[in-house]
Amino acid sequence: MILLASRVPDARGQIAPTERTPSAATPPTFAPVRIAVQAEPAWGVSGGSFYNQLVGARLDYRFTESLALGPYVGYANLKGHDGRAHNVLSYLALEYRPRLGASSSLRLPLRFATGYLPQNGPVLRLSAGVSYALSPSVEIALDAFTPTFWIIRDRTVASLGAALEVSYAPSFR
Repeated sequence: MILLASRVPDARGQIAPTERTPSAATPPTFAPVRIAVQAEPAWGVSGGSFYNQLVGARLDYRFTESLALGPYVGYANLKGHDGRAHNVLSYLALEYRPRLGASSSLRLPLRFATGYLPQNGPVLRLSAGVSYALSPSVEIALDAFTPTFWIIRDRTVASLGAALEVSYAPSFR
């Protein structure tokens, strides 16, 4: 038995069991909430040629430094029957963002998102890119590969594009 200097026998010569005080939960070394704004052009690659422009925001809950889940809401400027059409795209994005080395500021964001475009149908978006931390709170990301599948009137069309994103993770300490 190992005795610690702080453990002193009582009047009967017995050592009382050590009471452990619960320590306060250690706060994460990262901010659990992140806000991101994003702009994305998308060019049609199947189902006809088209160009869509998306601008929106996402609010992520980060489970770890690398894993996040969050809703996105954005303005969609789309190809319509008679010119441009305006709509609101919403989806839920799951993100895995591994770091390129223990001390690197570079990460590889990989995202899977599914959502809905009113008066059109479901949307599925995948993306892969690179991000760089400008500070502990601010990060910029380029989604260099963003295949997106749009279901429009019982047919699926696909687009490719890229997205530029700026995110902010406020520190709540």
